[in-house]
Amino acid sequence: MPPNHSLATELRALPRAFWVLFAGTFINRFGSFVYPFLTILLHRRGFPYGEIGLAVGSFGLGNLLASFAGGWFADRFGRRNSIVLGSFAQAAFMMSLYWAHTLPLIILLTTLAGFAGGFFQPASGALIADLVPAHLRLRAYSALRLAGNAGFAFGTATGGFLVSRSTFWLFAGDALTTAFYGCLALFMLPHGLRHTQEQARWSEALRQLRGDRHFWALGAAHFCAAVIFTQFASSYSLEVIGRAIIVHVFGFRLAAEQVFGMLIGWNGVLVMSCELPLTRVTQRFQPRRVMCLGYLLIGGGFALNAAPGGLVMLFSGMTLFTLGEMMAIPMSSAWIARIAPESMRGRYIGALATMWAAASVLGPQVGLWLYGAQPTLLWLGCGVLGIIGSLTLWHFGDGETISAPAPVAIDPIP
Repeated sequence: MPPNHSLATELRALPRAFWVLFAGTFINRFGSFVYPFLTILLHRRGFPYGEIGLAVGSFGLGNLLASFAGGWFADRFGRRNSIVLGSFAQAAFMMSLYWAHTLPLIILLTTLAGFAGGFFQPASGALIADLVPAHLRLRAYSALRLAGNAGFAFGTATGGFLVSRSTFWLFAGDALTTAFYGCLALFMLPHGLRHTQEQARWSEALRQLRGDRHFWALGAAHFCAAVIFTQFASSYSLEVIGRAIIVHVFGFRLAAEQVFGMLIGWNGVLVMSCELPLTRVTQRFQPRRVMCLGYLLIGGGFALNAAPGGLVMLFSGMTLFTLGEMMAIPMSSAWIARIAPESMRGRYIGALATMWAAASVLGPQVGLWLYGAQPTLLWLGCGVLGIIGSLTLWHFGDGETISAPAPVAIDPIP
């Protein structure tokens, strides 16, 4: 059983550097205006679905390439340096994307922006594992996800209004908030663990990973879930807009783009209000079972998009999806930090990120192709992916789990 401390006590025990990372993550994700609306912007410019899929998928390609490089760089040169370098580079590429109008240049810049963003993600996860004791990591990863989802929710809702009023500030806001995160990291975050060139070699990590069945089971389930998540910024936005739902709230008329922002915002509100309390419950159960149920719900939530209906049906599907997300994703972050050798944390997290990144490359392509052919096939396919991911983790992920440590006294960490 986990220690019987209050949530507030556990959060107070987290180190100061974690809260800097928390604030930076919120600010960075709040400004993530461009990615969720890129499909809409390119569709307005007249690009066909296939070319839009290439552009959106290029973010994932950049993430895929960066996951290996970022994981190694974080282990070799420190977590702070990875965050600073990646965030400043992403800000520059994202701003440059505003002036790109040809498909080759758009693909190049989205790939570079995806690379820069993916470069510092392993460092963030590894820094938490460096700073936070094992018995508090699930809480820390959940809190960091709260920051990210809160930022993304408020940011997407803001972006829903910007996209119809000021495209320039959509890109400029994204770049400025990302650069600000880099400044916070530069002046207020510690380096975290750094290792020698021999310790940081990918060849050693690959040998370790090759025989780690727990990693591969989680990686396969993560890939399936990520394919579903990639529909957020591609087919899902088209589905919501295609239903042409108009909402009147307090005298304001919300068009389909604003409804899409509201749905993404609802996801963030649920995560903000429910995820931390939910982890107080889920940590009492066997982690693999929690993650398997979570992956099922992620797929089932998007499978509901196959059902006809208006705003109520869309909100129901998003609620189910978000419940699965809150169960599976923070637990998977704690799982990978637990099974990774200390000297390979960045590379283990980077390797898991490649699963997500690979799905980000394939997901928009397959999703938009299926959506163009028959939307129902896409949404039912999301449900099938949730089942496959859950069964894979259940069958092959047995053995070592994230067992709860013995109860300990909690003191604030300087």
